[in-house]
Amino acid sequence: MKRLLQIESIKTLNNSSFKTILGLHFFLFFMVIYVFTRIDITAPGFNTKNMYMFPNVWEIFSWIASWFNLLFLGIIIIILTGNEFSFRTIRLQIMNGLSRDEFMAGKLMVIFLIAVWAAVIVFISGIITGMIYTKEISLQLILDKSYMVLIYFVQALAYMSFALMVAVIFRSNALSIIMYLLYFIMIEPITRLFFPKPIRPFFPVKIMKDLTPVPEFLSITSNTTEIDKSSLSFESMGIFQKGLPVHISLLIGIFYICLFLFISFWIIRKKDF
Repeated sequence: MKRLLQIESIKTLNNSSFKTILGLHFFLFFMVIYVFTRIDITAPGFNTKNMYMFPNVWEIFSWIASWFNLLFLGIIIIILTGNEFSFRTIRLQIMNGLSRDEFMAGKLMVIFLIAVWAAVIVFISGIITGMIYTKEISLQLILDKSYMVLIYFVQALAYMSFALMVAVIFRSNALSIIMYLLYFIMIEPITRLFFPKPIRPFFPVKIMKDLTPVPEFLSITSNTTEIDKSSLSFESMGIFQKGLPVHISLLIGIFYICLFLFISFWIIRKKDF
């Protein structure tokens, strides 16, 4: 494992695209957080600062972080994997004694570490913001809904596992990125329309997105003493349809991660380089 980590760290940390994209991910995430926390709208029964208090901050920040999974985390994996085929480094590594499974295990380690990185910045930003805006802090209040960071971690893994599979299938950075974006933006959303409504929530992209659903902003920002929060949900107002329960989406999301990785490993084992 140490050997694989050394190999991947040399290839990854010397990649200028990796450093640029990860730097943009870090910068833009905190810029969005900064802009969000500057929003201060107070109306009778509502206060936007409730969004940045514990435990609501975990739900809000995990949702914001999910915006960057498609264009940053997924594309990082496509570039790192596609470069292996474009520059034939995968062939060289296999000739030098690295097995195909070890090659894929190295990519899996990179995916895991990037997901940890993404989850850590969500956790740190959530802790700092929650400490600033929450008046009465307790350990129970801090931990409440903190599981959303773990769910975001699984979501990041899912996006990058899918990106790895696409990169292994198409092998070209440009083609992989195009097909990756097309699948999320057009192919699956259009395909879902031809299936019965009860089946649509089980598609991969739908599952991945539903892991961090749009927060119930009206109920979060409302004051419970003045407004009945149950009547302020997007579902009750007919804006969004009810998705699968979070624990079901999480289990199916883990299944899809395993499926994407299985397909990637299978292709690498069968193809010639």
